[in-house]
Amino acid sequence: MAELYQAGLGTSWKTRRQAVAAFARFTPKVAAGALSRAITVSKLPTPILALFETAGVWPETARHLIRLSRKHGPDVLCQRAMAIDPLGLSWSEIVDRLDDRQVRRPQRIVSPISPLALATEYKRGIEEGRWTSMVTAVAACPTWERTRLSKAIAISKLPSEVLQLFELKRITYDLGATLVKIRKAIGEREMAARANKMLSAPRRRTIDEIVANLLQVRPEQGVELAVRRDHGAMVLEFKVKLDAAEELLVGASEIAALVQVAVMNVRFKRNVGTVSVRRQR
Repeated sequence: MAELYQAGLGTSWKTRRQAVAAFARFTPKVAAGALSRAITVSKLPTPILALFETAGVWPETARHLIRLSRKHGPDVLCQRAMAIDPLGLSWSEIVDRLDDRQVRRPQRIVSPISPLALATEYKRGIEEGRWTSMVTAVAACPTWERTRLSKAIAISKLPSEVLQLFELKRITYDLGATLVKIRKAIGEREMAARANKMLSAPRRRTIDEIVANLLQVRPEQGVELAVRRDHGAMVLEFKVKLDAAEELLVGASEIAALVQVAVMNVRFKRNVGTVSVRRQR
């Protein structure tokens, strides 16, 4: 609102009253007090406003920020803002920390930040000069872990076509690690090509189906494939319907030989680690 007011000042309106009259067509209606608070908040130091990039500044947020600015002064708030990690905090929790109130957060199940969100926040911090590397980023944000941050960055660098396949699904660290392994096994260009093929034929697919298509493995003759991560290994699980078991199942030594040949081919062509395969009955 403050940016809109400043953009039209001197051309579309010359006073706040004229601006409020111009904003009358907005829904909900913009009151003079709300515009005044927005302008006041917009003049706060950048480190304070940066805390609310994700949580947002709402009308009630503006009231609290103005109160805190009068209570502590912008300089004190700016110093406190530099020591606050806003990741995962609501606007009210950020306000509590600016007010130096150690309010105990309610006991609730909080979903950890997704790898793509973490990677985005890290990249934004690099661009804004808040840190210059993963080491300095973790030092500035005590709630971050270097190992998890490294995984998040690797996941965010997957081909854009692959990430687009999961736009309506949640990419977890385990799923992301599996996708990274697939990229190492088949190469980024081939992975992007396979993802593009799925994008050109849009339909509802489960996560397992997407991964299976990236691996170019499709359910046939009653055999289903699921891919998961287990202690640093990518595990392929084959599920066979009972009525098809007799014609599909072979001896353990025979299937082991087939898997061994497949793994040797992958090692030879892609120079990657082994793939753990487990068969479920």
